[in-house]
Amino acid sequence: MLRIYVDEREIQSGIPSLLKEKGVMVILQQLTVGDYVVADGVAVERKAAMDLINSIFDKRFFDQIKRLTQTYPTSFLLVEGSLERVKQVTEKWKAINGAVVSSIIDFKLNVIYSASKEETAEILIKIAKKLQEEQLNSRSITIHDKRKLSSLEDFQEYVLESFPNVGNSMAKKIMERFNSIEEVCNASISELEKALGSRKRAEMMYSIIHKKFKKNGDNLGEDNQSKSLFDFM
Repeated sequence: MLRIYVDEREIQSGIPSLLKEKGVMVILQQLTVGDYVVADGVAVERKAAMDLINSIFDKRFFDQIKRLTQTYPTSFLLVEGSLERVKQVTEKWKAINGAVVSSIIDFKLNVIYSASKEETAEILIKIAKKLQEEQLNSRSITIHDKRKLSSLEDFQEYVLESFPNVGNSMAKKIMERFNSIEEVCNASISELEKALGSRKRAEMMYSIIHKKFKKNGDNLGEDNQSKSLFDFM
């Protein structure tokens, strides 16, 4: 049976349901890199057309693509939606197109375009079927969550990237402000807010660092409070 690992955050897109309807075994998992792992060493980052625009302009795009290609030998960017619509909402189409071309050249990224969610599901299935059939070890798909870390600074940044909504660029900014993980842990919510640019993100990071770990079954009444804390993610 064809298997595809899917990041849990993709549930809202509806694509995992489409994959299931088409007979795919969907394995939901919290992926730190990529949205879909379709074969061993092969991952796909899906971006709706508008998300592509936003990620390029707020400088998340190259960070995400760099991490994706460093982690998985074969990487795909799947752009979903109308490109004509993109051209209508921004005059900087050449900059967007240039960013995609640069990612192909600089990171050896494979780029695919999809007109709809249905087509996205079909593309994912085609890639997964072809590659899983070719791989002798197709029964064993390894999820590569860690990029290659070669220095103390890389490890420090990786620790910070484990926090919600903290990518590599944000991790670098935090380390430049606080100089050490210890200083991050000792920072106040206000100090974290200055580095993260968001009060909610600062509160989340502060809570993760300082809230005492509860054993299974302890204080079950706090579940709703914990859920509300994650609403912004």
